[in-house]
Amino acid sequence: MPKSKEYLSDSDDSSSEEEVKSKKKQKREREEDEEKEAKKEKKPAKKPKTDDEDSIWDLGNNRQVNVRNFKGKYYVDIREMYYDKDGDLKPGKKGICLTMQQWRKLMDVVEEVDKVAKSKS
Repeated sequence: MPKSKEYLSDSDDSSSEEEVKSKKKQKREREEDEEKEAKKEKKPAKKPKTDDEDSIWDLGNNRQVNVRNFKGKYYVDIREMYYDKDGDLKPGKKGICLTMQQWRKLMDVVEEVDKVAKSKS
């Protein structure tokens, strides 16, 4: 018994439909990859934001102290720095950011801490 036209068209289209879907998926993935690359290129390299270069002190071993302004308040930031692939100096995750009140309290006890540290070493 011969196959109906409906049956023939369904079986013949299934492989071509899969190919079309596969090509659309590949095209969509390529477009997404291109968008990601374009976004990467648009981002300028960020540099540490400081009011003045004189407010950064090097502690050695890639660590710095920085007085910086964030949302209108000043902070003392003691942080490990790292270099990214472009060679720009960026702040790392390791560090501490002290409010001015915390910094003053630290300065009040620094002599005592130094005495204890000297006695231990």
